Amino acid sequence: MTQVADEAVLRRHFVAIATADYDDPHWQPQKLPVDDEVRVMRDWLCARTLGRRRFTPLHPHLADNPTLTDISHALQDPEPHARWREADAAVVYITGHGTVADETHWSVLRRTMKGGHAGTAQRTGQLIAWLAESGIEHLLVIVDECYAEKLSADLVQRESTLPPGWLILPSAARDEEADSRALTTAISEFLEDVVARPYAYKPGPLLHVEEFVLGVQSRLGRTLHPLGSHRYGPHPCLPHPAYTGAPGGEDDEEDAFGRRALMHRLIRAAAGPPQALLVTGCAGSGKSAALSQLAALGGSYRVDAFVDAAGLSGTEVMARIFAALAIPAPGRPGGPPSPQEWLEAWADWRDSTSEPVTVVVDAPDEAADPDRLLQDLLGRLEPPHTRHRRLRLIVGMRSPGGAETADSEPATHTLADRAEALLRAERIRLDDPPYWRRDDIAACVRAVLLGDENSPYAEQESLADQVARAVADAAGPSYLMARAAAGNLAARDRAVDPLAQEWRAVLTEGLVGIFRDDLRRIFPNPGDRLVAVELLRAVAYAYGRGMPRQGIWPVVANALSRDSPSQPYGDEEIAWLLASRAGAYLTADQEDGVTLYRLFHDTLREVITGHWRDLVGEAPDRRD
Repeated sequence: MTQVADEAVLRRHFVAIATADYDDPHWQPQKLPVDDEVRVMRDWLCARTLGRRRFTPLHPHLADNPTLTDISHALQDPEPHARWREADAAVVYITGHGTVADETHWSVLRRTMKGGHAGTAQRTGQLIAWLAESGIEHLLVIVDECYAEKLSADLVQRESTLPPGWLILPSAARDEEADSRALTTAISEFLEDVVARPYAYKPGPLLHVEEFVLGVQSRLGRTLHPLGSHRYGPHPCLPHPAYTGAPGGEDDEEDAFGRRALMHRLIRAAAGPPQALLVTGCAGSGKSAALSQLAALGGSYRVDAFVDAAGLSGTEVMARIFAALAIPAPGRPGGPPSPQEWLEAWADWRDSTSEPVTVVVDAPDEAADPDRLLQDLLGRLEPPHTRHRRLRLIVGMRSPGGAETADSEPATHTLADRAEALLRAERIRLDDPPYWRRDDIAACVRAVLLGDENSPYAEQESLADQVARAVADAAGPSYLMARAAAGNLAARDRAVDPLAQEWRAVLTEGLVGIFRDDLRRIFPNPGDRLVAVELLRAVAYAYGRGMPRQGIWPVVANALSRDSPSQPYGDEEIAWLLASRAGAYLTADQEDGVTLYRLFHDTLREVITGHWRDLVGEAPDRRD
């Protein structure tokens, strides 16, 4: 199972292996950088505000120039009370000097002599092997040393056998020296952004691997190449630094920002008899947030496969389902499997198992070919008249609202209406009671306003309540607008008067007003604002997984720019945008080693393409 059973994690451990002093003068001392790096990781993972997701420091002596014997005793042959269990989660952070010898990566220790590694340095691949012997299911290993990617060569044969919850993140290329503090500075900046703009990231108690990796590498300035099998979705070793749970301390399963009725219904579907459930709602209704939360929680149920289908082909969706369930993909020389071959392989597997599985597919309406995905694949996973159903299928997609009636013409049926029929699904609509309540929207806003210690509302609960209710009145069923407004308010220097006409005018204009106000606060200089809007406008025309930064993004931006092409945009301007707070409006993905960028929500596409002049304001010249 590749998804997170977060409730099943019994203990969480943080281990730092750090060497700052060296006997051999070939290795330069790194006392201050190393101490700072360990502190950044400890402050995040061991913070009291994480509650039950807080990690506990283990083997603290390993963070102070450990010997080979120290490391071996702690991780290869620990005392019985310190042994890890399958249901534990652990983060191992390794920093100091790294080197390559005998075609393998070594961590340099205090007594390591140049040219003599065997008895005094730690072979990093061997350390990974020791951790594998522990049986631990959820593990994050960060190797923040020179030439760290050389570790991939050591793990090429072992990687396919690593537990499904493992993620290994080397910080530097196999032929590259690591910069002191660079990785942890990038991690720290990413976490600060998550706290400042929680609505720009997938909600829930855990960060998603792909967002963490891409967010860190964009700030690091180079591509990271994670190893292991858990490279997508929420990970129990990546706690959300600002997650506060439901207001009033409710249980996580009743959370998803207070939407108890919805979460209870989803949990019943994930734990009950096999059937199809279709979850629909307007753009920004919180559908994806609820499904991500369902996949992250676990406990009395489990999600066996979770696929975000946005931008994916039918083959890619099926490949991810098969990988999550450890089903061999159908082989076909000369090209990808056909839909029929996927279905035949699925039927063979289905007939061989007696246990039902739970598969969640979000955003099939944003797939490369939504109709074919639904008609040719998802709608045929469970035979229509079978007596022995094996599949709990939960699908989430956007819908403009309103139910199909008996008098509706087929051409007027929405994709969601057709999906309901194809999947033979029970349908719940998030825009209607009991799944939408004004109090839920207000609770979402309140959590953002009070969850950031730098928010001007952090110590003003009564004022936060008044503002949250005002935002809820303006947002209607849109969690997207509610979170955007809450993020805007939490980032201000001063709290606003909930009755102030200027602020209420911003709310009245919806996302356009909030986005415009945000851009003007981030870029008070009109020329800077024009650059930001034109770069964002270019990305707004990217569909599927996004737009490549190199070669494509600047070309599109220059083509759309109202300025003379004698002042072309390039990578410098894109890096400037990504480093600003406006970079939170973008999300990144990877395809074939290429980083792609897109707006974090499709609704922003309409805002930017349709109102870009309004977002810029007065007609400025580009920034100098």
